[in-house]
Amino acid sequence: MGDVQPDDPMMQKAHEVLKDTFGFASFRLEQEAVIRRLLVDNDNALVLFPTGGGKSLTYQIPALCLEGLTLVISPLIALMKDQVDALVTRDVKAANLDSTQDASRSAWIKNEVMTGSMKILYVAPERLNNEGFMAMMRRVRISLLAVDESHCISQWGASFRPEYLKIARFAEEMDVERVLCLTATATPSVSKDICDSFFIDRNAGVFRIPVYRHNLALNVEAFDNMGQKVTRLVSILKERTGPAIVYVTLQKHADEVANTLRTYQMDAQTYHAGLPSEERERVQLNFMESDKGIVVATIAFGMGIDKANIRQVIHFHMPKTLENYSQEVGRAGRDGLLSHCYMFLCAADLPVLEGFARGDTCAKRDIELWIQEVSLKQPASDGTLDFNLYKQSKDYDIRQTVLNLCYAQLELDYGYIRATTPFFSIYDISQRDANGWSKVLANSSAAAKAIRTYWSAKGNGYQIDTVLTAERAGIERSDISRTVNGWELDGHITSKASQVRARFMVMKPMPKGTKDIKALANQLYTGMVGRENEAVEKIRKVIEFATADDCMAQGLAAYFGDEDAVPGGMCGKCSFCLSGAGVEFSPIAQSIPDATRLKQILDACPERDDPRLLARMAFGITSPRLTYGKWSTAHPLFGSMVDVDFSALVAAFDVECKRAGYAKAEAVAPARTSQKRTYSQTKTSSNYASSSRGGYGRGGYGGSYKRGRRGRY
Repeated sequence: MGDVQPDDPMMQKAHEVLKDTFGFASFRLEQEAVIRRLLVDNDNALVLFPTGGGKSLTYQIPALCLEGLTLVISPLIALMKDQVDALVTRDVKAANLDSTQDASRSAWIKNEVMTGSMKILYVAPERLNNEGFMAMMRRVRISLLAVDESHCISQWGASFRPEYLKIARFAEEMDVERVLCLTATATPSVSKDICDSFFIDRNAGVFRIPVYRHNLALNVEAFDNMGQKVTRLVSILKERTGPAIVYVTLQKHADEVANTLRTYQMDAQTYHAGLPSEERERVQLNFMESDKGIVVATIAFGMGIDKANIRQVIHFHMPKTLENYSQEVGRAGRDGLLSHCYMFLCAADLPVLEGFARGDTCAKRDIELWIQEVSLKQPASDGTLDFNLYKQSKDYDIRQTVLNLCYAQLELDYGYIRATTPFFSIYDISQRDANGWSKVLANSSAAAKAIRTYWSAKGNGYQIDTVLTAERAGIERSDISRTVNGWELDGHITSKASQVRARFMVMKPMPKGTKDIKALANQLYTGMVGRENEAVEKIRKVIEFATADDCMAQGLAAYFGDEDAVPGGMCGKCSFCLSGAGVEFSPIAQSIPDATRLKQILDACPERDDPRLLARMAFGITSPRLTYGKWSTAHPLFGSMVDVDFSALVAAFDVECKRAGYAKAEAVAPARTSQKRTYSQTKTSSNYASSSRGGYGRGGYGGSYKRGRRGRY
């Protein structure tokens, strides 16, 4: 940057680090300005760089110029490990602290941090709930806090994570010297949320590189059925001059599409979160080394993929947000050469996307029952409450991600509780050798006696429930777990912990009266509905963008606040610029449900206390309660009314629920088992051939998506 004085000692040091440690002769684009903001102005900043824009250097270089520790908050363990490995090869003292590490590795990292030797430490946001970690951070000088994927802090963003809400509080409590937030996908409203949370000047402290990439040709095509899409996909891939990524919505889609491509003699690999980690690593490595490889993947594939010559990114299913779309097409053509990005529109694919959007909102009654349990539970002697969130999720039909948000709201919005270190309630223990085991049996402490009294035989060892044992023996649960951990550290036993329980410190009394509980539940429910509507709106925005009579590159840039990024407002490469017209695509949902099909759902599911539950079953959106009652994916009627507007389904079922007095059926659920439940968000039919059933315009998305020219975003 021209305004950076060459005699500024901090910037001189930054240039030395850039050259000597990272091997670059000069900074790219806005990198130097960001680093100057941190090192010279000593102020907070927000970096809005597109995927592949060089965000990491904007905190890694300051980390090596500043005294003290740079703490990086990052959401993905795999990505943290990749970053650390790359830094260590450059002789940078960096590490990631996560739950997968053994005790010796964790102890070494903590010692390096405490002695000041560690320069960069990566942790997940959940680590901020750990008492030991927080105690360590209070004794460390944090010269820079870098918040990666910082769009996760905004409840109205596409990838909101409740634990991100606590990072701003952490920065204040730990007196962090400066904060750098980084993201590739933030709309103006999300950027405002980030700046407000971290006291970032929205003018001087925000550094943006427009999402527009001149070498990307954005294309959109509409189809009637799966067969048409496959035919077109094959023709596109046959023309590829380099590697290609095909994005799909669900894991099963990845397998289906890859298998289909193999029938056309295309060596397509599959990547999704359901595969073993070793298989995912193998697929990623093969792709990174390939010249014309094909990977069919869910959105799980891409974070950390920095391959310069990807020539095609194909969205076989429409992305659910423009944020996702921007990040995924941004992986193409990083070498600056022409690359093609295709989005396929098909009405039959939209129900899956709406299922994601509708999946989080639960019944207000269930929120009330959950609040009642939390508020009426007696705290332990140390002032904490603990809960099995898996069990609560099943009991109250609230998806666990939503439950996590509800707890975060009780903590941050209302100040009732504060999350602290979780604990495991179950330990499976077995002896290492006879000598060590004899010491376990001879231990005369109260905790040891209680363990031996209440453990139960399991395999070649024993299982102990620490919570139940503490209640029966009248001693602290922490004493029991401390004893078990001590035995293992002394080499007497091996143990395996399970069934994590969330733990919260009570900060002030929660409402206990019916009226107050209902009022609090109503506030939380209103927020859920707002987020659901926002998610549906994001799907509508994707369709508007894809079908607009406007340059696609201009429309995408404008969505992210870069209205002037595309010269003349026309890229010359996208579907609109080449054809002069937007794609015709007008999916319509039935707004009046068929009475016969409504009756079939009502006959199959006897519950009448929650119209949304019935609507979910009809539409094909799973929930813990539907799974438990066997009205979910295995039921033949699950998803049978996916062609109907969801709001119309809720209204129709509400009529019947009101007539029944919103009564909960008794003794209809099967006996509880220990079988693991599935929390997949939505069911989808494998029959893509017919589009006559699908449609999400009237009621769900607002009708036809032929729009005027730019200016809608």
